[in-house]
Amino acid sequence: MASRQRYQNGSLLNQRRADGSSEWILRYRVTLPDGRRVQRQAVVGATEQYKTESQANKAADQLRITINNATPATQVPTVAQVAQHFKDVELTESDTRRAWSTKENYKEMLNLFILPRWETTRVMDVKSVAVEGWLAMLLSTKTGKPLENGTKQRIRNIFSVLFTHAQRYEFVPQGHNPISLVRQTGKRSCIPDILEPWEMNAIWLDSSLRERAAISIEYGNGLRISEAFALKWRDINSSQGTALVTKGIVNGHLGEVKTEVSRKLVPLHAYQLQDLAAWRAVSPYNGDDDWVFASDRNHGLKPYWPHMILRRHIRRTAKKLGIVKKIGWHTFRRTYASLLKANGEDVKVVQELCRHANPSTTLTLYAQAFTKDARRAQGKVVEMVRKASKPEESPVSEHVESLNVPYCAPTKDNISR
Repeated sequence: MASRQRYQNGSLLNQRRADGSSEWILRYRVTLPDGRRVQRQAVVGATEQYKTESQANKAADQLRITINNATPATQVPTVAQVAQHFKDVELTESDTRRAWSTKENYKEMLNLFILPRWETTRVMDVKSVAVEGWLAMLLSTKTGKPLENGTKQRIRNIFSVLFTHAQRYEFVPQGHNPISLVRQTGKRSCIPDILEPWEMNAIWLDSSLRERAAISIEYGNGLRISEAFALKWRDINSSQGTALVTKGIVNGHLGEVKTEVSRKLVPLHAYQLQDLAAWRAVSPYNGDDDWVFASDRNHGLKPYWPHMILRRHIRRTAKKLGIVKKIGWHTFRRTYASLLKANGEDVKVVQELCRHANPSTTLTLYAQAFTKDARRAQGKVVEMVRKASKPEESPVSEHVESLNVPYCAPTKDNISR
């Protein structure tokens, strides 16, 4: 019986180049088809890039895991080595299977939470009960408070994806995924705020033209904020009353929308078209190829940073009006879906307007632009908001009571860490 080969760490050397500079080299051995063992070497990187042997050793882990992947080994890689392989193979700029924002979130969760605890642990030594206990104790890196269940569930899911990757590349036996047995609820610890129609209208009335246009799109369409700020004037069709959503911008990075079902036309009410036209008339960047919310600071080359407008204008306006609810951009999307639900709209109409990538609905009528029912439902919400006024007393609205479980799932922006 053939003996199993040992896991190769190789030897790391600092080698001088002909031009006088130096680079780190990893030497290792390979077995040829005739059984002979010969030495090979691979460049890890320049000394300028990796100034210490420790840095070079860490960078060489990716080469080691690739070298050892071809043959069975008595030693298995660590979580850090598999994570690096996962990043280099599946989270690169050229890999289009995941949205840029999703890849960045994967890297963030790996670097902030998973690797600090598990990087030196061999993947075969990760145990379900230990992971479950670790998740229960996780704290936010910003506030020091316990993480929300939704964030913990996402960390668990990314850890599970890492083991799926390890199986695919045969770093662990097929079917080995201890994370699949880890229990972690995603239940909210508190119900997120939604806005009353009169509250949205009051904020809209007390805002400038730019903020009015942004608020109008958000409460009237529930777009993801990355999609709203990626709109250009050419995407707005006033004669047809539509907006074409094809792009999303996250942290200054422009990319495709999250899912194929998100890439479609959305209806615009006459009130919304008026708000957009009023803003375009005074905006210095109003050409067809300009961003709808082009930034003055960037000379129109990039859109405004959404959270700047949220913090400096919308939240301040709400506070001035005595609205004490916690408002984020996703609050408008959540409220939009909630009002649709409260109005008794069919669940499929809500899914169409929110542009969900639900497998049970993606392949049905939602491949079309939008139905007459969808336009009617969307228009009803816009008119509810625009015509709403603050009641003499502020009892809990019947709408709010029925809106606690929104159809539109929260985005990464609303996950606290």
